[in-house]
This record gives sequence, structure tokens and C-alpha cells, in this order.
Amino acid sequence: MVGLTRPEHYQQQLQNIQRSPKYKDVAGSWQPVPFPGYTVIAPPGSDDPVNQSFYQALQTAQRQLAEVLPDRFLIPLPQSSLHLTLADLLWADAFVAAQGLPDFDAKLHQEIAGVFQRDEDQKQGPLRFQALGYMVMPRALSICLVPDTEATFQRLMALRRSIYQTEALLGLGIEQHYNLTLHITLGYFGEIPPDLDIQAIGDRLCQLNPAAIVPLPEFVVQRAELRRFDDMETYLRESGWPMLEF
Repeated sequence: MVGLTRPEHYQQQLQNIQRSPKYKDVAGSWQPVPFPGYTVIAPPGSDDPVNQSFYQALQTAQRQLAEVLPDRFLIPLPQSSLHLTLADLLWADAFVAAQGLPDFDAKLHQEIAGVFQRDEDQKQGPLRFQALGYMVMPRALSICLVPDTEATFQRLMALRRSIYQTEALLGLGIEQHYNLTLHITLGYFGEIPPDLDIQAIGDRLCQLNPAAIVPLPEFVVQRAELRRFDDMETYLRESGWPMLEF
């Protein structure tokens, strides 16, 4: 994981970045496009009183990046949608197709609640993570996180296995598409200049690395929540939806 935050990795990844299709330009303003789905996440920034100092530090990092990156290069996410994904469920075309299954939403909620209950029966306390630094992804810039202990990592992996190996969830179209890379997305790539100075951008990411300049607070995950999203800025949860207290 440490290698993901090194200068040489930044420069290598920056050669292959692409504009994110999750946003469109509307009269000079970036607007999220519809991208519906379900996910299991830690509470997003606006609903997470435990990690407010951490999220405030991320907003400071976003402002610093805006000052040094090319104009319209990075589309920053609002604090209300900053979050740590614990397990992707389904999205886009797969989500739309699943909506045609009889009682899909009710069945999904029931099965996720069952997974959460089995995990909660072995309650061991919050999951704790430390920030490593910026991570360049194909269409986004994120903060990379690492578990504080091997035990934390194994607990998270056990939860993911419970989700992805539950037969009833597989029948609803839930499957694992990605290996786990713990991160919080700060923003998506917008306009990428044809003459982008990869060396300079990589150097700036190192210089502004918030985890190196001022150690970020510990990121504490006290619960996991089932949420539905309409786009990359709207993560919905209603009263009574499945939630796991660690």
C-alpha cells in the first residue's frame, strides 16, 4: 500500500488518467450524472460526528490542491459525500436490471441485515485506520488508508466475505468486482490538459501530502451502513435500513 503514495507511482499513474464520466459540464459547472446503486459504507462526512476533524482536514487538502492543480482538473466532492466504502454491491446497469426482480429492495435489505446481525453477534469494537497519503486512481484522486492492525484488516475482510459469499445475495446479482483498496475519494478528474506536467503534479502531490505535513487524525469506523446512491454526491439512508455497530 505504501507504494501507492510514492512519487514514482504518482507519475506512472498520471500518464493514464482519464476524465470521469460521472460528471458533466453544465454551463461551466460540474454536475453529477445519474449513477444509481447500493453500497455498504461508513457514514459519510455529514453524518459522521466521530471523524469530523479528519473530514475537515480532507477539506483543507482539497482547497490546497485547488490552488496548485490546473483549473477544472479536479472536481472536488462535498463533505456530505466523502466516505469510506467497505463493500460495493451493485450499480449502474446491474442496479437497473436488479430493480426488475420481484421485491428486490426488500430482499436485499433482509439479506444485508442478516449479514450484519451475524457480524454484530461477535462485536469487537470500532475499526481504526491511518491515512497514508494521496492515491492517484484512473479517474479520481483519493486518500489511501491502512488498518491499524492485522486484526482490523481481517475483520473487514470477514465482513466482505460474508456479503459476497451469501448465496441469496449472489442470486440478487451481488458479486465482488474489485479487490479491497481502502480509500476516500477526494475528487474526480475533469478537464485534463493535453500538456499536463506529470512531473510537476507528482511533486505537488508529495509536497502537499496531508499525512506527511501534519499527521491526520485516526479514522474510526464505528458502524457500517447500507446506503443507496443516485450519483456520486447523494448517498441515501432511511430509518430502519440495515446498520452494523462494530
